[in-house]
Amino acid sequence: MAHPGFHVTLIHGIIPVDTTQTMAEVQNMHPRDEHGVQMKAVTVVVQYSLIPNRVPLFYRATKQIQQEPHTDYNTIGLRMLVQSAIPYAVQIATESSTPQQIAAHLGTYAHTIKTVLNERLHKLYPKIDPYIINSVTVPTFDLPASIQKQVNAKAGFQAELETIKAAEVVQVQKRKLASLQAGVQAQALASAAKSSGLTPEEIIAWEKARALYALSHDASGPVRRVVMTKN
Repeated sequence: MAHPGFHVTLIHGIIPVDTTQTMAEVQNMHPRDEHGVQMKAVTVVVQYSLIPNRVPLFYRATKQIQQEPHTDYNTIGLRMLVQSAIPYAVQIATESSTPQQIAAHLGTYAHTIKTVLNERLHKLYPKIDPYIINSVTVPTFDLPASIQKQVNAKAGFQAELETIKAAEVVQVQKRKLASLQAGVQAQALASAAKSSGLTPEEIIAWEKARALYALSHDASGPVRRVVMTKN
C-alpha cells in the first residue's frame, strides 16, 4: 500500500517512500559522440516520481531502496539510475550526435536522453517499471579542446559576417537616401526653372554665385587680392 509522498508497506514494518518527486544527478560523465570524440564533464539531472502501486512490486523484484538525499524519506532504484540507467541513456544520446549539434540544441539532447532512459527502464523492468521521468536537464558539459576551438572560430566568423552584413545594409540605405535626395533636388530644380523662366543651367550658375558671395562676406577681415606678374 502506498500513498503519494508518505508511506509504503515493504515486507516488514513501514518504510517511508517518497513517490512525488526525487532528483537523480550524475556528474562528470565522458560519453563519446558519433565519431568517437569524447565529451568532458557532462552533468545530467533527472527529476522522477514513482507510480505508488508499482513500488512494492519493484522492491520485491530488485530489493533496491535508498534514502533520498537531503530528506527523511526513502526512494527506490536511485542507485540503479545513477550508476547504470542514466549513464547508458547519456551515451546512447551522445553517440547519435556531435558536440557541435549538442551545444547548439541542448534541449533536443536532453529530450533524447529522456526518451532513451524511459525505453531502457521499460525494457529492464517490464510491467513493474515504477518510474515517471518528469524532466531531464543538462546543466553543464565541456567540449573537447579541439571542438571548443572550432566552435569559438565559428562564432567569431559568424560575428564578423553579421558585421559585414550590417555594413552592407548601411551602404544600401545610404545609396537609397542619396538617390532620393537627388530626385528631390531634381524636382525642385525643374519647378524653379518652370516658375522663373530660367534654364536649369542658369539656376545652378546663379546658386553657385550666391554661395560664393555669401562665403566671401562670411570670411573674417577684408578680401585680399594677389596680383601675379611675369617678373
